[in-house]
Amino acid sequence: MYEERLKELGMTPNEVSIYVLLLKQDAMGPSEIAEKLGLHRGYVYDALERMQEKGVVNSILKNNRKFFQVTSPENLVELLKLRLENFERIIPDLMKMREAKKEDTRVELHKGKRVYRTLLKDIISTLRQDDEVYLIGIDENVLLTEVEPLYLRQYLNIIKKRNIKERIIVRSGSKKIRNPNLQYRELDERYIGKTAQIIYGNKVANVILGSPYYLVMIENKEVAETNRKQFELLWKVAH
Repeated sequence: MYEERLKELGMTPNEVSIYVLLLKQDAMGPSEIAEKLGLHRGYVYDALERMQEKGVVNSILKNNRKFFQVTSPENLVELLKLRLENFERIIPDLMKMREAKKEDTRVELHKGKRVYRTLLKDIISTLRQDDEVYLIGIDENVLLTEVEPLYLRQYLNIIKKRNIKERIIVRSGSKKIRNPNLQYRELDERYIGKTAQIIYGNKVANVILGSPYYLVMIENKEVAETNRKQFELLWKVAH
């Protein structure tokens, strides 16, 4: 699992292989690494140079030969922070570019097993302190199955930190996640189909369960307000 996390830091698959090998070994030269991994020596040397620039490996000299070794894995956290800071610097410019061509209505379609991850990331990037999320028909069993616990914990920690509340209408008898930021009410399953609707900010997201899963995201202020009013009616009759 950690290989996937390392890739998320910007490492290529071969760089990840080199990093893991060096974690398990003492300092090694490019030729030895290339032989162990079945890679071209020139590619390995270039990869090591890139990794050295990122601060995840360093080099030492032994008998006038250059060897490479990993730095403390804690440096990966600093690398992630640096990447985040670099992204945060360009976000205002990216938002200006997006707003310049933004239409009144924006529709996105996503499909596959990871649509819930896409949704959680968008909720986090959209909402601010003390905002509220409205959910209808969400299946917590599916959510716990399809979203890795790590991602779900991160999401719940973030909404707690921002004091974001969720009001959730589920089928009677459905599983519920215990969290002070989540408030549940139930409706008879006859009134909830095989779709889940999530309303947040100026967006309405619909998750369609099946094979594959579909996520339809609509960004429109009036559509969001209309669905929010309909949610309030259901909330009153739910128990």
